[in-house]
Amino acid sequence: MAYAFAILYLNQYPSETVGPSNFACDTTIRNANFETNLQALAVPIPSNQQIIFDLLNEQNFTLYLQFINTAATCAGLTISQVTDSATISLSLLSCSLVNGTLLARVLLPEHDLQITATLSEVQVVGGIMLGLDGPSAETEFCLLKELKFRQPFYSPSGETLAQAVTITMGLTKAINETEPLSGSDSFFEGIWYPTFKYSLSQMFLSADTYKMAAKLTSTTLTINIAETPYYIKNYQAPIAKQAEVIFRTLLFASLCLEICATTFIICKLLLIPIYKRISAHLCPTFTNIVEPEYEMKLAHH
Repeated sequence: MAYAFAILYLNQYPSETVGPSNFACDTTIRNANFETNLQALAVPIPSNQQIIFDLLNEQNFTLYLQFINTAATCAGLTISQVTDSATISLSLLSCSLVNGTLLARVLLPEHDLQITATLSEVQVVGGIMLGLDGPSAETEFCLLKELKFRQPFYSPSGETLAQAVTITMGLTKAINETEPLSGSDSFFEGIWYPTFKYSLSQMFLSADTYKMAAKLTSTTLTINIAETPYYIKNYQAPIAKQAEVIFRTLLFASLCLEICATTFIICKLLLIPIYKRISAHLCPTFTNIVEPEYEMKLAHH
């Protein structure tokens, strides 16, 4: 029973790939310890983590942008990158207008940049949805997860998007390190974690306020994308590694054998002789009984 429990408990790792622990009263127990912390990017990165950082830095981003409840068309939409010296127009990968929703995708040239999406037509917009897509990649000990997130922005009271809106998107690296059950090479997973900074009261206006404030001939959405100066480090390690479980199981087995052997010796050399002496002292008549077969042999001689 102990051996079966040891094997089943050992295999409850890593926690994200196993099911409930039906062999125990608490089905949530796992052979895993967790640790999470924030680490500064200014600190030198360990050599065994450099590959996953390189994969994250080299991941291509595709901007996903939706203008919701609008009559604006793809012909009136331009997306540009704003630098210190120039404004560079970016080519749209796709653009469509379906049921009042204008959807556009554009490949971003880098991770840290400022993007402007301009609707040259004077059309009201009920809300927007912003997201990033990125392909996955894998090496022997590293996995870059696919990036695919969407964040809607809308007014609960049904207000209209202002003509000048700014959204700041912070991107944070999230690194998961999983130690193996045996050996020393950890497995790393990485993904970008987005956070947003915005003000709904400045982004959306009531119908009356929009009529008074709408003095521009276009609607401009400014998106500032920047990486945070820190990253999230999640660490997972087994409570009991394979070698430790094997050693402790063998140690337990030898202990059981020693207990059995010791019990046998105590019974054979101590308890049984004591029992015989006590029996002989209390019941001497039984000790002098001669077996009939032995008595017949004596008479024959």
